[in-house]
Order: sequence, then structure tokens, then C-alpha cells
Amino acid sequence: MRCVRAYASSARATQYEADVHRLYLLTSRARTGRRADDIVADAAARTHDARAAEVAAALRADVCAMARAMVRADGEVGGMAAARARATAAVGHHCYVAASGAGERAGDGLYVRGRVDMGRVVAMYPGLAYVGRAVRYMRGYPRVDVGNAYLMARSDGSVIDGKPWGRGDEGDGDESAWPGYPIRLSEEETRAADAGSFLERLLRPTLSRARRDALLAECESLERANAFAYAHFANHPPKGVKPNVVVASVDVPRDPETRRFVPNVNVEPDDEDADTEDVWSILRDGERPIGERARDALVTLFGERGDRRVAKPMDASKLDGDIRSLVLVATRDIEDGEEVLLNYRLSTHVNPPSWYHRVDAEEDARRWG
Repeated sequence: MRCVRAYASSARATQYEADVHRLYLLTSRARTGRRADDIVADAAARTHDARAAEVAAALRADVCAMARAMVRADGEVGGMAAARARATAAVGHHCYVAASGAGERAGDGLYVRGRVDMGRVVAMYPGLAYVGRAVRYMRGYPRVDVGNAYLMARSDGSVIDGKPWGRGDEGDGDESAWPGYPIRLSEEETRAADAGSFLERLLRPTLSRARRDALLAECESLERANAFAYAHFANHPPKGVKPNVVVASVDVPRDPETRRFVPNVNVEPDDEDADTEDVWSILRDGERPIGERARDALVTLFGERGDRRVAKPMDASKLDGDIRSLVLVATRDIEDGEEVLLNYRLSTHVNPPSWYHRVDAEEDARRWG
């Protein structure tokens, strides 16, 4: 499963700070070209928040540059090939999908045409970005990862599902693939959502019609022919090969000119779901005693709304604000025709698939400890 969990425990918070520090070193080298020793000394003199702010600004700048390049290339005579060439001239590279060299069962992989300097954004991870308790709307909740290897979590806990995006402009022509459930429902799913029992609506809630309509309009406004929206095809490196990218969270401003080339849409909780805990978050809360979890779950299911436990507040400034996205950042220079490889960092608490090997077992132990 292509999923990087949220940083919940103190150990993971420490790992998050280490990730930000690494991104600061990478993006500073790309922006300033200074010697590594000078950048390290500069990083040591700054607070974590200051480093995080500079990383965020650098990532946003790269994503916006990619989006502007696609805007300028839109409508090029010669179709997507000409658009990719113009985007490459503007940014230095574009991405494409081809058979992976990561192994016999790797399927398709992500490649670069052109060149990406170390510390620059390589690709954007497209799809629906589920914010906070909006994960309840995902198909199969709470087992959302069953049959879906394209889920990736941001450092703030938001989950991006790249599966419905597919190959964008290279898709199979199935117009219902994007954005898919829970925004575009089949007639049967719509009837079930409208006629579901009280208990069914609590256990498997659906977005309101008004929210579905608004999200569908936003999804359909995005341009699927995007030469940078292929990050979800990056494979885990084969044994003995080092990854050449790391994943990073980025919030992208809603610029009317470039919005259609930022391939993500925020799915946020409906107002009625935004302020009280859901049943599954209660039952899965390991910090709460079992008896307390059972009581709170029953109150949520059958109690009055005023008696339900208030959920942890979300950052109100994020709702309907910046677009939540993920990007791949080059950890070294990536050359023309080279495959992009990402360390999946699968949990140490589950049995990994046979093809998976740990790139750095010690780091994984710290991250998942």
C-alpha cells in the first residue's frame, strides 16, 4: 500500500521534524546553490517552524511554476506531445508513465523526460484529498485500503486517493472513473444513500447532495492532461537500489489562472459531521479506555446530538482554503529517461508483500515505533 501514515506519537513527531529538516537542506540547495556545509549551518541556526515555512514556500513555488507551464502549453498545436515539450522548456522536465524496471510485477512506473535538479519537485500526487473526518466518506470505510494501493497520507493526516485519477489524459475513456465515489454516485448508490437506515447512515455516511454537486463541478473543472500529475505511479525501488525522491506535503493557493492544473480536490466533512466524533474514530482510539470507547460509541449512535463527544478541532483556515496536495521531491539529480523511485516506508506492524524490502530498517523502526 502506497501510504505514509500521519505523525501521531511523539516518536513520529520527532521523525516529522527530521523529514522537514531534510527537505530544508534539499530545497535550500536547489534555491540558493550554496555549499552543503553552509546550508547545514544555516539550518541549525533556525527553528523548526522557520525551516518548515521555507520548505512550504519552496514547494509551493515549484508546484505553481509547473501549473503555469501547463497553462502556457494548453491548446498547443500538436496536442499533448507539444504541450509536454513546452512544459519541459519552461520547467526543465515533464513526467510520463511506462513499464517499470523495478521488478517483474511492478507494472507501470514513473519516468522523467528532461532533467530534475536535486531539491526540486518532480511530480504532483493527483486525486481526492480527504480532510480530517471526511475519510468516513471513502469507499469501504474503515477498510479503505482494501483493493486500493493508491492511498497516501499527508503529515497532517489528510489522505489523498490517486486511484480515480488514473492516467489522466492517457486513461481508458471511462468518464465515470474521475472523480468516482463518493462524489459521483451511481443511481443505485444514490438511492442507497437517500434511503439508508439511521444506523447505516451513521456507520457509512455519504456526502450531502449539495456538497456532491459542488465537488463534482470542481473535479470536472480540472484539466486531466497534466504532464506533472503522475506521482501515484512511482514504484518502490528494487533491492540494492536507492530511492531518488521523497514525499512532501504542500498546500497550494487557489489561483484562478492555474487552479485547473493542480490535480487535487479537498473533500471536507459536511457541516453536520464536522463537530462530533464518528463511531470508528472512537473505537480505534487506543488512548481511550475500552469502557469509555464503548460508552462514547453508543452515545454517538443513539444519543442526543448535544450529548456526543466533540471531535478534535480542525484548522478552520484550511477548510475550503488552500488545496491539499502531495509532491515528490528529488533527493539527487534525476536524469532524462530515469525512473522515479519512492521508499514506500510500509509499517513495521504488518507483513509486507513479497516484493517489498526495507530501504532503511532503522528509520522504519523509529517511524513506526
